[in-house]
Amino acid sequence: MSIRRFLAASHKDAMRQVRDALGDDAVIVLSRKTAQGAEIFAIAEAELLQLSDTTAPSTNGHQATSGVIAGSDFSQVAQQLLSDVQDMRAMLHQQQGLKVPDDNKRKLYRKMRAGGYSDELARQLVALLPVHLNHSAKQLTAAQEWLEQQLGARISHHAGTWDLLEHQGVLALVGPTGVGKTTTTAKLAAHYVMRHGHDSLLLVTTDSYRIGAQQQLAIYAELLNVEMHALAEGDTMNSLQEKMQGKRLVLVDTVGMSQRDQRLAQKIAALGADDYKDSTRVVLLLNAASQPETLAEVASIYQRLGTESGLPVRDCVLTKLDESALLGGVLDTVIRHKLTIQSCSVGQRVPEDIQAPDIAALISQSLANEVNESVLAQAEWEQPLATGLAANQVISQGSVIQSSIQALRAQLAGFTEFEQAWRTQQWPTPLQAMAFTENASTAAAAPPLLRWAAPQPLQGWQHRTPHLALNADGAPQLPAVLQQADELQPDYQLAPVQLFDYLPATTLLEIFIEHGTGWLVSLNLNHKLSFQGAELAAVDLVKKHAIPLTKQNLLYRGEMRRLELRIAAADSHQADAPYQVVYGELHGGSGKNPVQRRYWMLDSRCSAEQLVVRVKAMLQSEEYSRLTRLAWQELKATMREAGQPLQLLLAGTLAAAALQLEYSQHPEAAHLRGELLSLTGKRGRVQGDKLVPGMLRVLQAHQALVAAGRQAGA
Repeated sequence: MSIRRFLAASHKDAMRQVRDALGDDAVIVLSRKTAQGAEIFAIAEAELLQLSDTTAPSTNGHQATSGVIAGSDFSQVAQQLLSDVQDMRAMLHQQQGLKVPDDNKRKLYRKMRAGGYSDELARQLVALLPVHLNHSAKQLTAAQEWLEQQLGARISHHAGTWDLLEHQGVLALVGPTGVGKTTTTAKLAAHYVMRHGHDSLLLVTTDSYRIGAQQQLAIYAELLNVEMHALAEGDTMNSLQEKMQGKRLVLVDTVGMSQRDQRLAQKIAALGADDYKDSTRVVLLLNAASQPETLAEVASIYQRLGTESGLPVRDCVLTKLDESALLGGVLDTVIRHKLTIQSCSVGQRVPEDIQAPDIAALISQSLANEVNESVLAQAEWEQPLATGLAANQVISQGSVIQSSIQALRAQLAGFTEFEQAWRTQQWPTPLQAMAFTENASTAAAAPPLLRWAAPQPLQGWQHRTPHLALNADGAPQLPAVLQQADELQPDYQLAPVQLFDYLPATTLLEIFIEHGTGWLVSLNLNHKLSFQGAELAAVDLVKKHAIPLTKQNLLYRGEMRRLELRIAAADSHQADAPYQVVYGELHGGSGKNPVQRRYWMLDSRCSAEQLVVRVKAMLQSEEYSRLTRLAWQELKATMREAGQPLQLLLAGTLAAAALQLEYSQHPEAAHLRGELLSLTGKRGRVQGDKLVPGMLRVLQAHQALVAAGRQAGA
């Protein structure tokens, strides 16, 4: 930041100097009288705009003193100052009867409303637009990109996969009459047969009302050589349990009913077969060409009746996209009802006109409509936004904060305890219990996987990263596990599978093998291994002797990547149990290095399926040490009274929570990730280093709201 000082014999002369040097839009930082006349400190608005999107200047490695604004606080002060200046300028224009300059918030609001999005969602999002993207015509493109990213982060979908076709159990398609259930059933059935064959599929129709409905599906079943059964009026799926035996997927085409039909609850309840209720998924079809109010009513009623029947509706298929003029209405419904888009239907052809969702394309198309002022009166576009924006922004922010804190508590096991410890600066369980010991460990208490952090601190940081407990799928568990001096050491009893971010002693690995404890360790490419008595570097061993193992899609640091694994054997101290050496390549990165390479070694008892789980857990937790350091830096400014062990425990737990949320497949996780990014003004891919400050901002803002409520009630 370049703040300039102006001296003159009078205040008027000093202001003239400011205007000549910095222009009419200069921001006055300080003005005061002096013995010589007047002194003014000012900055050009363009420099303040640039500053609001940066962090504090470097302190050359020294801790900032109490008189210096550091880090994100420095940027926030600049943003607030810029926002205040721009708001005052708009107010002066209004008072003087001049036209208020059209800002980017209003432009985005109009674009969303023209695309069919609801007033509520449009106002909520534009209120969160970062200030540096608002009052500048040059930033309109960046503001539109920000809006698309915010919408994308709020829409749940399975990137790179067609999840419906991999489901094992009952898949029931529900929705109002004419939404396209029978045609969609036929399309999905055809794609399933192409992928898995016809023997493991059973088609079922419950539509005994519509003339020709059963015959239509029967024709498709005959063409696909798939068994089909029609459920009689009054029957439930229990009557088909014998026919369902041995079938991988039972695809049900249900009768179309209005969402207001009194029989709808009974029809939904009949979809739950006793032996298959846990593996039954109810998928709601939404007609993209319907009115937004109708879509919202359909989603609300079907979700309520599904929950009451024990068959929650979390998935949806968008139909008739080719007939819809405005896509904002259906996407708005998906966001507000937290549905996961599984497929998109774009025509009547079977099976061609159905595809996995391209969320970015859907959002771009939804915002492509030209803003037509004749569609809505000027007062409907402008007046509510102009008169109610400030209050609405407060309400929107408060609503997002409350929604986010509730979602964090619900989706992340252990977050409530973390929140309490952060607020009270005291962990509810003694810190000694946060470190596993051989005596305290039991089969019931041990995590499925335990990830050991390196015993040395990260470069440039004097603290050792906590260890990380993982569930059976490799997702982090809360809280973190402290490294307390040398008390906590790897032991075969601590977890059935243990992963190492470093190479431990070979004797320890042999003990693990002896007691049946699974393990995986990270290697560098030059690590020396023995193969049939010859010493080879890991990179050479893989080149000469590795064979292909598997190829899988994997979410990694905010991108869907292609993971290719190769495997080779290496000599161990037990001739009948050689080590397994695994080489992995991650393809499809958007950075400077589109391919990342990794080497691991693990025990010989590990199956191919178990190996993939361990490798996935290691890759998706690679950022844990760096995120812990980031969380530590974010926390230390507000937790000066807490001791170092508690600060480190909270930092490690916050980092674990960020990783868990980053890779979560929870139906509502995408919406929560979007809210956290919007609160911090972050853009781009969803990654842990954006979620850490987001979660901390939610905690701080929620605490402030609670305190304000107490003061108001006092």
